[in-house]
Amino acid sequence: MLNSRDLNKYIEIYQDFLHPNPNINSQAIFLLIKDFREEFMNNLLDNLKEEDLVIRRKSILALGEYGEEILNLIVPLYINSKSKIVKVSCLKIMIKVVVKFNLKKLNDDVMLVINLAIKDSSPEITLSVISLLRQLGLNGRDILINTCRDKDLLRAKASISALSEMKDQTVDDLFHQLLNDNTIDPMIKEDILREKII
Repeated sequence: MLNSRDLNKYIEIYQDFLHPNPNINSQAIFLLIKDFREEFMNNLLDNLKEEDLVIRRKSILALGEYGEEILNLIVPLYINSKSKIVKVSCLKIMIKVVVKFNLKKLNDDVMLVINLAIKDSSPEITLSVISLLRQLGLNGRDILINTCRDKDLLRAKASISALSEMKDQTVDDLFHQLLNDNTIDPMIKEDILREKII
């Protein structure tokens, strides 16, 4: 619990966090994490339920600055939430952390979230988790190899697109197999041919 002096300071800096200027915003994030690490984190996690898209985006960005520490907190949040907005926000935080801290491997709890997300029927969750897998490189590749054969066309097409950015022999061999597989949807084959031309 913050005393009144600290609370006033927190509120003052938090107003800068909400400021539209990205430089003021970034400086506020730095100060709030430095001086009010736990309070700010809890505040940001609450913001994931916000209807206001701007506040949610700012909060996702700021939570990404906490690194692997935040991943352990958003796992139960994802699993226990019924809100698609919160679930997508959790996946976007994971992407921010993976990219910023150049993570190539995630712990089993986070992988559980990924496995739940990849089976979700929501297009927003599908696209977010596939974007996350793409950022994981080789550790995401094996899951994408499976999902590119998925009956859900969006999941399969997004997986093909993500795999095409990896540019390795395993992916080239897979694309060759898919092009020669009569069970694969023609739209998937069109995507593969388009990616190969590009």
